Amino acid sequence: MKTLIIMLVLSAFIVPGFILRKIKMLSAESTDSLSSILLYVCQPMLIINSLCVFEDEDWALIQSMSKVSLLCDFAIVMAVSTVAFLLLFGICKLIFIKYQNKTAAGIYSFITLFSNCGFIGVPFIEMFSDHNPLATIYVMVFNIVFCVFSWTVGVYFITGSRKDISFKKVILNPTIIASVIALILFFVPEINFFMFEEVEEIKVFPQYLAHTTTPVSMLIVGIRIADMTARDIFTKPMAYFAGALRLLLAPAVTLCVALAFFAIIKAVNPSAVQQDYAFLAPIISMAMSPAASVVAMSTRFKGDTALSATTFVTSTLISIIIIPLIASAAMSIWGML
Repeated sequence: MKTLIIMLVLSAFIVPGFILRKIKMLSAESTDSLSSILLYVCQPMLIINSLCVFEDEDWALIQSMSKVSLLCDFAIVMAVSTVAFLLLFGICKLIFIKYQNKTAAGIYSFITLFSNCGFIGVPFIEMFSDHNPLATIYVMVFNIVFCVFSWTVGVYFITGSRKDISFKKVILNPTIIASVIALILFFVPEINFFMFEEVEEIKVFPQYLAHTTTPVSMLIVGIRIADMTARDIFTKPMAYFAGALRLLLAPAVTLCVALAFFAIIKAVNPSAVQQDYAFLAPIISMAMSPAASVVAMSTRFKGDTALSATTFVTSTLISIIIIPLIASAAMSIWGML
C-alpha cells in the first residue's frame, strides 16, 4: 500500500506541469530553465542535505560510531555500486549493439542504469530498515556514485558522444563539488556548520532546495508529455523492455555484486562486521523506478526528450507492481545469509 501511495504522489507532481503546458501558460522551452535549476542547484543540495543535516538524535547516533567503521561501510557501498554500474553499462552495450536507432538505444540504456534512488529509494529503505538513519545515509552514498556515472556515462548515453565529457567538467560539476563538501562535513563534524546549535536556522537552505528536486523533475516530465498523445506514450514496446531491464536486471546484477563482495570480505576476514545496509542500500536503490532526471538530461544535452518522457512514464507505471516484489525478495535473500 505504501508503494502505491509513494508512486501516486510521484505521479501527482506531473499534473501541474501538464496542465500549465496544456493551457499555454508554460512554453516547451521552459523545460530548459527548469532542467538547469534541477541539475545544477537542486541535485547538489540533495547531497548536502542528506549527509550534513540531521535530527539531533540521529546525529548523536552517527557521532557515536567509529569513523573507521563508517569509512569501511562507505567504501563497500561505493565499491558495490561502481561495479554494478560498470557491469550494467557493459550489458547495455551488448544488448543494444545492433540496435539501429542509436539515440533510442542511449535513452533505453540510461533508463536501465539510473534509478529514482532519492525520492523513492529513501522511503523504501526507511520502511525496510525501521527508519535506521545509517540505511538512509548509505542510499545517499550510492547517490554520489550515481551522480558521477550520470554525468559521465549518462551524458554519453544521451548525446552518443564523448565531447561533453571531460575530467575538468566532471570535477567542476556542482553535484560532484557538493558531494566532496558533504563528505568532508560528515567526517569532520567539528566544521559541519549545519549542525551548530547557534546557527541552526541555516539548515533550511539545503532542506528547502533538496525537497524541490522531485517536484521540479516531475514538472519537466509533465510539460513534455503534455505535447504527446496517449498513443505516443503507451505504444512503444521497447519502452517496456527498457523498464524490465531497469526493474529486474539492474537489481539482480547489483544483488550478485553485493553477494560477491560479502563473500570476499568474509573469506578474507571472517570476524569483519559490516552493516547489512551497506550491502542492501545499493540493491534497494537499483530496484527503484527510472530516474526522472532522464528527461532533464535529455533537455540539457539536446537529446530525445519525447522518448525520454514516454519511457520514463511507462517504466514508472510498471514499477508500482514490481518494486515491492523485488525489494522484498532482495531482503529475504539477504536475510538467509
